[in-house]
Amino acid sequence: MDIPPLVSPQWLHDNLSHPDVQVIESGWITDGYSKAHISGALSSPRHPHLKKVDAGGERSLHLLEAAEFSDFCRNLGLRRDRHYVIYDDFSGLFAARCWWVCRYFGVHNISILDGSWRGWLDQQKPVSSRLETPLAGTDIHVAPHLPQLIGREELQRLYRDPQVQLWDTRREGEYTGEEDTDNQRRGHVPGALNLVWTDLLTEAPFQGGPRFFKSVAELEELLTNLGLRRDKTIIPYCQAGIRAAFCVFVLELLGYPHHRLYDASMREWANRSETPLITGANP
Repeated sequence: MDIPPLVSPQWLHDNLSHPDVQVIESGWITDGYSKAHISGALSSPRHPHLKKVDAGGERSLHLLEAAEFSDFCRNLGLRRDRHYVIYDDFSGLFAARCWWVCRYFGVHNISILDGSWRGWLDQQKPVSSRLETPLAGTDIHVAPHLPQLIGREELQRLYRDPQVQLWDTRREGEYTGEEDTDNQRRGHVPGALNLVWTDLLTEAPFQGGPRFFKSVAELEELLTNLGLRRDKTIIPYCQAGIRAAFCVFVLELLGYPHHRLYDASMREWANRSETPLITGANP
């Protein structure tokens, strides 16, 4: 099957019983899946941030290790001959994070459900409370694609490179430093452009309603107006690499060829003394 990276609720409904299509929920609400989910969907066995867990059981700043991702694949029963459609309960934010992590580790047979859970409900598509159990095991070869990531030390060397553009995907107040955060310092990496990840979505038709990705033409216009260029390497960041991963998905959707994720993002950068950080808007 030739399946695009973003599928509509109607497409998924029409293909829900196809033997080569499997739905996975990567939700934020702990008991959301047990209450109701898309019919036949499996539940992700890990926290939706998909971060490395340290020896004390705490999530770290960084992407999970290859061995942890292998366990993720095995526990979900991911296979090369099936296509997976990911959704969440947060307008696609965590679905995009899962998509990016899978792509980083070499799993490309994966798409995102546009509108996610709320969009599915709004269109009155079938739901279930039956707890699905995957057939554990996998034939996926985990192969991290290291260039898709960038670490702090490399970013400190490259952030002023004219061939690099930084995209701060946080709220404007986080970007300017006006909003209080849990970080020791406020502001943004010098030169970073600011466009909030939610600006890439349509407005909800009512409070709590679904938000879908804007059209390709609208997304193109937003990124062009921001100043992003296809001949540059674009590095999105946020607080913990989740909103930034969503924006990497949009870059991929639009065919931007060069992008890297700063996964530790401001949770690392703004809590160190030697990293450059400025407040206010860029001149």
